[in-house]
Amino acid sequence: MNIAEIRELENSRKSPDMYGRIHFIKEGNFYRAHDISAWLISMMPFSEAIKNIKIFAKKLKDGYIDAWLGFPLTSLEKYIPNDGTVTFVPINDTQIDVVIVPTDDILASDFDTIRKAVDDWKMTLPLKEEKADRRKDHEVVEARPRIPRISDVISRVISFELESSSPMEAYEFLRELRRDISAIF
Repeated sequence: MNIAEIRELENSRKSPDMYGRIHFIKEGNFYRAHDISAWLISMMPFSEAIKNIKIFAKKLKDGYIDAWLGFPLTSLEKYIPNDGTVTFVPINDTQIDVVIVPTDDILASDFDTIRKAVDDWKMTLPLKEEKADRRKDHEVVEARPRIPRISDVISRVISFELESSSPMEAYEFLRELRRDISAIF
């Protein structure tokens, strides 16, 4: 399932009997609950194990914030109890729904109120950075010449204070020298 299909599935909860349905989507070796399903789990922790699940949030290009949590396929029983308080409903080979009894305040709410509560909850989550954004934040402080000159390498070796440097600093220095000399030859 792609994110558009997941959004459509999560926003198809128009009646109170759907407010207690958690959609788990199989993504690789994980079950993931997105959006309202993730919110339901965070609002109704089933056990201590569920508190250890990290909730992720990512802002998409259209401004929508996708929130999700997940765990390995083999760990469903660890996080969701199979003690008769919930019902497992296999939908297809990539989706399993877990039907819970929602709290009275959720049952008494209309969909717009629930959607607003979920959106407010998403705003409290830290957003996951995109890889491109992380690269922008880590700019190179000093640009190295593409191919160093041998005289520069010799000068650096002579000026390096070996006696006052830590073993890690000496190791880093040797790595840089090796890289520079490899670039020359």
